[in-house]
Amino acid sequence: MKIPPDLLREYGAVVKKFHRREDIFRERQTAFYYFQIDSGLVKMVNHGEEHDFIQGVFTEGESFGEPPMIGEFPYPATATAIFDTKLLALPRKYFIELLRNHFDIHLDFTIHMCQRVQYKAEILKAINLGTPEERIIAVIDLLKSKLPREQYSQNGHFVVPVTRQEIADMIGLRVETVIRKVGLLEEQGQIQLAERKILRAYT
Repeated sequence: MKIPPDLLREYGAVVKKFHRREDIFRERQTAFYYFQIDSGLVKMVNHGEEHDFIQGVFTEGESFGEPPMIGEFPYPATATAIFDTKLLALPRKYFIELLRNHFDIHLDFTIHMCQRVQYKAEILKAINLGTPEERIIAVIDLLKSKLPREQYSQNGHFVVPVTRQEIADMIGLRVETVIRKVGLLEEQGQIQLAERKILRAYT
């Protein structure tokens, strides 16, 4: 779901810029803003002692961190810019006012939250079921279905925009396992490798 940027600005949204790998907010911080990505890529991650767990990846036009903002509870994860990222940030009270004044956006926002729950269910399924190869392909295909083709395609293939370490974090594997299995998946013809980038054909 993408709220028109001009409408967000009308209600008081400001532009915030973050460098690659910079935290936008951290786990347990209070949620004050509605964040919508103008450009860039953001991951929501929980940092563990041995490895991280990526809850989701968000791209241009998408919002993130809404449940804590709406429910007024601390963030359950950290949001980090994967690339240099520009956000539109709207204070909570003005976002609530926007929803009250625009029922169509309110309805779209509710539908979007339901879709987010479905996406998380698919991620958890990918993490907990199947072989390592199946889990890697499941996450790549989730990203392929989520990210805009015009921005992430190359010669009819989806160019995976995250690192092997980040794939490992998303599905609870060691990075060494992901590196080894990516090589096997290339041998099987399920993916291609080009200049260390992983490519998966669009169907």
